[in-house]
Amino acid sequence: MRCLILLLVVATASSKEFFFPGHVFSRTPLGDRIDKASVKMLKETYLSATDSNVITSPLGALLLLSMYSSGVQGKSREEIMQFLGSAEYNELFDSYSHLSRRFASMGRSYLTLANKVYVAKGYTLADDFISTALSYNSEVDGIDFQDLKTAAQIINQWAEKKSKGHIKDPVSENLLDKSAVAALFNVIFFQGHWHVPFQAKKTEEKEFHVNGSLVVKKPMMHLRDFLFYNEDNSIGAKMIELPYQEHGFRMVVILPNELDGLSSVLEKVAEKGLLDDVFALSPAGRIINLYLPKFEIKSKLDFTQILPKLGVSGIFSDGAPGIVKEREVIVSKFFQEAIVKVDEEGATAGAFTGAVPIPMSLNSKPPQPIDFIVDHPFLFAILHEDVILFTGIYTH
Repeated sequence: MRCLILLLVVATASSKEFFFPGHVFSRTPLGDRIDKASVKMLKETYLSATDSNVITSPLGALLLLSMYSSGVQGKSREEIMQFLGSAEYNELFDSYSHLSRRFASMGRSYLTLANKVYVAKGYTLADDFISTALSYNSEVDGIDFQDLKTAAQIINQWAEKKSKGHIKDPVSENLLDKSAVAALFNVIFFQGHWHVPFQAKKTEEKEFHVNGSLVVKKPMMHLRDFLFYNEDNSIGAKMIELPYQEHGFRMVVILPNELDGLSSVLEKVAEKGLLDDVFALSPAGRIINLYLPKFEIKSKLDFTQILPKLGVSGIFSDGAPGIVKEREVIVSKFFQEAIVKVDEEGATAGAFTGAVPIPMSLNSKPPQPIDFIVDHPFLFAILHEDVILFTGIYTH
């Protein structure tokens, strides 16, 4: 059996503080391509998931696909390139390898992006693929898949270390295969801090509408501050931006106008992407009265089922000649474990408060605050400048 296992392990833990940095971000062709692939993947992930709360890192999957594409030919490479939005392979390689190195070199106190390539005992990675792996800042090592228990322990130790303990034991020996000849891994871990904190004493139980008939109580964080805001009636949603202390990082919350509007908004976002709306965010000119639920999501996702729905199927059936020297391989497993946690921790670092002043005469009254009450299912994304790292859906 020709077998290549691709494993994707992702974690994000978002803690809490925010401010307005210069807020000058450039929009790039790569950011646009990642945007379109990410929201399509989010839609299919949501439709395929057994739990309607979903967190995923499309970027981790895209990085591994782009790396793997160096060892494939014909239909398989064309499918990957089309999904990743690249017309030229050299352009795809240059952009994703550069992005991988750039993120890997950022502050490790808040961002970890790590790639790992294992080759099974008795096999040798192809020279060109080794060069590709190194260009993606990947570690390369050997592993014995005949000893599945030890192999799983080695993988799990690497994943736990790179995710700073947030991802534990993502791989069981039952998930591995003695016939595997290589394995590709990716970890993305982000821990950001709001610069104007949600105060824990203001968090209180409030109603959250799971759907039109089911209402539950959720701990809602509260904040009144000047935030970037946008309304888009074409998708039926409004959104706010919560910048992190770490420069360039922000969370965008997309709230459907209707209680049961999630499916419609997701469908429209999957068609047009998110970046048009993200770059349309601007100072609201008045205080936003924000209520946002605390939440934590953990997802185990099978991209083996999701990617063919997105037009990437050849990697699971057509032999790739450029991964190892001894034989062609196919992908047998492609999966991801991801987590996100959003709460009000980090309240001690509130030294810088963001504010956007607006002209006002001595006799005028300040405009009424805008209520942004996240009390029904919503989408969210975590970005660095114009690159989406994580996307998710919270419904209950």
